[in-house]
Amino acid sequence: MNEHLDQIKTTIKELRKIDNKKNTGKIDFNKCERVAEKLDSLSENCQECEQQLLEIKNHFIKIKADLDNLDKNALKQHQHFIQQTYNHLQKKHKLLPEGYYMSIYMSIGMSMGVVFGLTIFDNIALGIPIGMCLGLAIGAGLDADIKKKGKTI
Repeated sequence: MNEHLDQIKTTIKELRKIDNKKNTGKIDFNKCERVAEKLDSLSENCQECEQQLLEIKNHFIKIKADLDNLDKNALKQHQHFIQQTYNHLQKKHKLLPEGYYMSIYMSIGMSMGVVFGLTIFDNIALGIPIGMCLGLAIGAGLDADIKKKGKTI
């Protein structure tokens, strides 16, 4: 494990202990930790990931120092910074968020359920839950597969 990741996790752990619900609730520590772990695992092959890991470390040190003085603009900049890193992982490394396929296939299943409910069953109320269940099952299976392959953030 990289020393930058250790410092990031230590800083996040310290920030979680501070009881400042107003600011710490908007930082989303779980997402930040997942992004940092993925950047660490990919930093051997990607120079940009290594650079972003260093930037995240410095970013959290800055947040820890200014935690009492964080305003709306600083929180917005933090969310934008993490989202940029998240987008890099999605676009360059083809990683997907957790539950990605489940949300897509659930909506597809519900749509198909409406069609089949109206045409086959003559009952839309029966088709929607059947389609939703099928979509959830397919999506959960695909999500489990990509999680096993380590392709989730």
